[in-house]
Amino acid sequence: MLDCNEQGVNFFVSLLFLRLLEQLGPQVLYTMFSSACVVGAIFVRRHVVETKGKTLQEIEVSLLQTQ
Repeated sequence: MLDCNEQGVNFFVSLLFLRLLEQLGPQVLYTMFSSACVVGAIFVRRHVVETKGKTLQEIEVSLLQTQ
């Protein structure tokens, strides 16, 4: 499912990039894409559970506690 979503987003970015570059200019387009990256990073920081150095059981417990 995630791969399908990624492919869809990549398709639309490649489809729209040149059109948006011509209409908006490189500064605005760069700001739009970098803002999307920042929003994604904030989402990951807040909602994705850290798994480094944890056992599978510890990960399961932390996921069950958040629900």
